[in-house]
Amino acid sequence: MRISILTFLAVFVMSGVSYASDVYITQSGASFTANINQDGQTNKYGQSGAVATHTGDNQTLDIDQIGNTNTIAASVVGADQTITLRQEGNSNTSTVTVGSNSAAADNSIIQTLTGSSNTTTVNVGTSAASGDADIDLVATGDSNTVTINENSTATMIGDDKKVTSITLSGSSNTVTSTHTGAGDHDTTLAHTGSSGTFSITQGGAHDSSVVMTTSGAGHNVTVTLDD
Repeated sequence: MRISILTFLAVFVMSGVSYASDVYITQSGASFTANINQDGQTNKYGQSGAVATHTGDNQTLDIDQIGNTNTIAASVVGADQTITLRQEGNSNTSTVTVGSNSAAADNSIIQTLTGSSNTTTVNVGTSAASGDADIDLVATGDSNTVTINENSTATMIGDDKKVTSITLSGSSNTVTSTHTGAGDHDTTLAHTGSSGTFSITQGGAHDSSVVMTTSGAGHNVTVTLDD
């Protein structure tokens, strides 16, 4: 079924009280499916002036925000994306951009946050096309900051598969994972603990993989693989 919605704006207000939860969507084309459930107060999917924009291809979006004052601002453009976001707790902020300037192939982005004041940013193909980017982010705790950049060259469309899996259990951790170049780059990080800083960068034309399991507090880890 092909659904084309050129402009859609929905604002849900709770019976005269100033605890509105807002949904801003500008949608155009392809097999668009959205299931948005915001249980708490003052949650936002998209923002006024910075809307959640879905453009085309086989998109399936499933967004839950259960606590209060959570924000998801998404921009999805093309290819076969399946994006599932869950935010439980309060004051979580998530930004998802998929193929903002070109095609993005087959993408599946799954994010689950349990806690408060977490900040996540997922960029896939933001300056060029991307391969099969399968991104899985799970964070349990408060005040974690996770940035995932899957910026790829146009030659990666097709058989290439980029996998990023981040699992955090703890608070005040900072994680940055960046994939660039034409190689098949995979990152898997599982961390239990707090106040850790992790920076993982993989680039170049050759395949590479980083698998890391850590526990404890105050880690400072930098990994760079680039040919």
